[in-house]
Amino acid sequence: MGRVYAIVLVDDEPWTLVYLKELFDQEALGFHVIAAERSFADALQIIEAGHPDVVITDVRMPEISGLDLMSYFRGRGVECEFVIVSGFAEFAYAQQAVKLGAFDYCLKPLSAETVRQLLARLYKKLEGKEAEKSDPQIQEPLENETNFDRMLKFIEQNYNQRLYLKDLAQQFFLAPNYCCNLFMKKKGMTFSHYVTHLRMQRAALLLESTELTSARISQIIGFDDYAYFNKVFKKHFFITPSEYRKGHAAIQAKGV
Repeated sequence: MGRVYAIVLVDDEPWTLVYLKELFDQEALGFHVIAAERSFADALQIIEAGHPDVVITDVRMPEISGLDLMSYFRGRGVECEFVIVSGFAEFAYAQQAVKLGAFDYCLKPLSAETVRQLLARLYKKLEGKEAEKSDPQIQEPLENETNFDRMLKFIEQNYNQRLYLKDLAQQFFLAPNYCCNLFMKKKGMTFSHYVTHLRMQRAALLLESTELTSARISQIIGFDDYAYFNKVFKKHFFITPSEYRKGHAAIQAKGV
C-alpha cells in the first residue's frame, strides 16, 4: 500500500461518529480519519485547513445538510471526494448527490464489508487522480470511465425509476454515443436491455422470496402496464411469472 489518504467525518450524532471512525480509520486499506466533526462550523474549519482527500457526511443535520455542505465546498473549488451517508433511501437525495459529483450515496447502517468495498473503490479513484497529475494525457479516459461506473451504480440503485440514457449521459458528463459504446463493451448489451435485465432479475427474486402478486411486483420494479410486464418477463425467461414461481416452488419442495 502506498499513500495513506485523509478522511474527515461529519455527523451530528456523537455515537454515529464513533462507529464511523472505527469503520473508516483503516490505514491498512490506505485511509486515516483525521477529524470527526458534529457541526458545520467545525467541519468548515477542518476541511479548509486540513485539505482532506475524502469527506464522509450525513445527509440530514440540524445546521446544514450534507448535500449543502458538499455544494458549499464544490462552489469553492475543493476537489476532495464526498461520500453521502443517509438513513433514507430517497431517490431525490441520491439524484442531487450525483449531480453534485458525490463519489457514492450510502445507506445506514453501514457494514464492515460495505465500507471495505467503498474504500477499495475510493483508493482506486484517488490513485487514478494522482496518476492524472503526472500524466495529463490519461485524464479524460480515466474521468470518463469513472463517470460511467458512477452512472452504472446509479442505474442499479434506481432501475425502477424512469431512466433515459440522454438524461443520464448529461447528468454524468458523458456523450450519449460514448455511453452506448461503453454499455456494449462493458455489459455486452444496450442501455435499455441492461435496465430491463436489472428489472427482470429483481422480479425473479421477488417471485422466489415473497408472496407478492405478479401485478404488485411489476409496479415495484417500474412497470406501469402489467400486461407488458408479463410479455417482457416471458421474453426474458421464456415462461410467465406465475410459471416461474410455480417452478421455483416445486424445486424448493424437492430440496434441490
